[in-house]
Amino acid sequence: MTPLRPPACLWCALLSVAVSLDLRVAYVTHSGLHYYSCVHEPQACSLSALSDCSCEDLQLSSPALQLVRLTVWYTSTSSAARLLNNSEVKHLTLIRCAAGGPRGAAPQDNLSQNGYFAVQHLEWLTVVNLQNKPILDEARNSGLDTENGADLSTFVYNRVTDTYQDLNTDSKKEFLDLLPPQSQDLFLGREMGAAFHEQVRLGVIYSSVLDSGAEVKAYTVQTHIGSDGLLPFPELQLPRLEEASTIYVSFVY
Repeated sequence: MTPLRPPACLWCALLSVAVSLDLRVAYVTHSGLHYYSCVHEPQACSLSALSDCSCEDLQLSSPALQLVRLTVWYTSTSSAARLLNNSEVKHLTLIRCAAGGPRGAAPQDNLSQNGYFAVQHLEWLTVVNLQNKPILDEARNSGLDTENGADLSTFVYNRVTDTYQDLNTDSKKEFLDLLPPQSQDLFLGREMGAAFHEQVRLGVIYSSVLDSGAEVKAYTVQTHIGSDGLLPFPELQLPRLEEASTIYVSFVY
């Protein structure tokens, strides 16, 4: 069977049309990068949903991204880290696509020797887990995964209370289909009083975040950038930044 591929860039010739494209979606695999502009948030890891977006020419070797909002679908953690390292993104969403979505991951995919990457100006990080199924056992106990041949392995849900026990099987399935994937939102630096866009920020994201599945945590420190453009973390290989008396550095793991 021919492997699934992202939709052809049919809209590239129409980029001259004045359309408000607020969201950028990067679909990253071990073999390459496909970059799209979308008016609306497409369904996660759905190739068909990208047909409503317009493609843009971008390579992993292109200059660092500078965006307000970016969603990254990835099957390769190393390629995703390479794309994002030293980028400037205020709201970053990370979604690891599993076997049912876009493909292309290498069997062995190490992030990097450092095990982390840096994103400048990062204020808001969203991590979407398409594989965690917190109510899967509960649904199985109700017999939902066996009746009418339903396969719960294709569904992903947020934690919900057991409010659907009185529904019939078809109604339960419809109810569960509507539940969104489990996601975690981290508003970085708020605990340190970093609540304003003009404040200098840096997010250091460790490989465990891209591996997905576990709870994502973060802590923020307030420090400074020296005249040499370096932060006071000699053990970390971080980008040189403009001198600043105050910077909030968030470590996400």
